[in-house]
Amino acid sequence: MSAPAQTVSALRSLLAARFPEKTRRPCGGVPVSVPSIDDALGGGLPAGRLTELVSPAPSGGGQTVIAELLAATLAARQRIALVDGADGFAPSCVPEDLLRHLVWVRCLAPEQAFAAADILVRDGNYAVVVLDLRGCTERILHRTPASTWYRLQRAAEASSVAVLVQTQSLLVPAVPWRLILGTPLSLGDAHLPRRTLAGRLSVRTERSHAEVPAELAG
Repeated sequence: MSAPAQTVSALRSLLAARFPEKTRRPCGGVPVSVPSIDDALGGGLPAGRLTELVSPAPSGGGQTVIAELLAATLAARQRIALVDGADGFAPSCVPEDLLRHLVWVRCLAPEQAFAAADILVRDGNYAVVVLDLRGCTERILHRTPASTWYRLQRAAEASSVAVLVQTQSLLVPAVPWRLILGTPLSLGDAHLPRRTLAGRLSVRTERSHAEVPAELAG
């Protein structure tokens, strides 16, 4: 069995042990606690949908968004999963108490990340699944078949999970909501409290009304 297959198999076993009974997540938005994002989405990440968050620069604020989402879901007593496509998440930069409700899957390749995200979204025990593809090879990501994205979207619809896809460039086809983070944070902002940093983030919103082709959605 290949390493990616072993990782996916181990993830299935872990989820089966921790969450033996599948629970349906309620419909509705999941607040991110980043004002510009929640305002743009009308209250939070839409359940049962994919939302793309584009962070063009390493200091674009993507880590702040994850930290705020961890705090928001903890306060709401919701579970969250992070599929870390390039193993770039830095837990040491987040207060330890914000990590106890997080399932963190560290991946070494995009195919691992997509397989893990598919499992976690279908599991149904999470309010949010974050698929973080920042740091992955752009050339490989842009070769991802459209059918992979559509299957993930259908899985999110079936389990009412809010899926946040973090990218460095426009990537997700026919995504209902795409948010593009604005001016990157400066080095001088590093000492500011997390909530202050979150309040400084700005986004530009793009919305697509494209329908998913039936032949790709299955």
